[in-house]
Amino acid sequence: MEHPTSSVAEPTPGQSRVPKAVLLVGGAIVALIALGLVAVLVAQKGPATYAPGSPEAAFQAFYRAYEAGDVDGAYGLLSSAVTGQLTLAEYRRSDSEMAWERDQDRRVVLVGADLTGDRANLRLRIDQFSTGGLGAERYSYDRTVRLVWEAGAWLIDEPIVGIVNVAQVH
Repeated sequence: MEHPTSSVAEPTPGQSRVPKAVLLVGGAIVALIALGLVAVLVAQKGPATYAPGSPEAAFQAFYRAYEAGDVDGAYGLLSSAVTGQLTLAEYRRSDSEMAWERDQDRRVVLVGADLTGDRANLRLRIDQFSTGGLGAERYSYDRTVRLVWEAGAWLIDEPIVGIVNVAQVH
């Protein structure tokens, strides 16, 4: 026979005894799965497209050449002022020293463009991603890339390998 002053409550029909910790862990797992799904959907969006002949399209072509390891193609998209100071051999050497950059998980986002006559400045945000421990981290920084209209095309008007100044390589 049960004692009438018992303080242990029995679950009513349809009520379960799931500890709060289990519910919290389950909720955290569901949240992580949802975040992962959102990240996959965002990543599938793909790169932006820009009008042919625009400064944005010129930088995109340069960056794609760099990412593909096409050093000669990237060098060919530098202005005469840059190639006058930096030979193809020097550019190749800088590229080989920075080849590890291609393996970095990053996203380059065009934030804005300033166009004045035959000069353009592209404002970029670079998002670097790293994983480890219990999650992923994102580090972002801003970068401006100068372009010049020369010989009927927009060309990169600073000595860069990918998004890094050649001077920083050495």
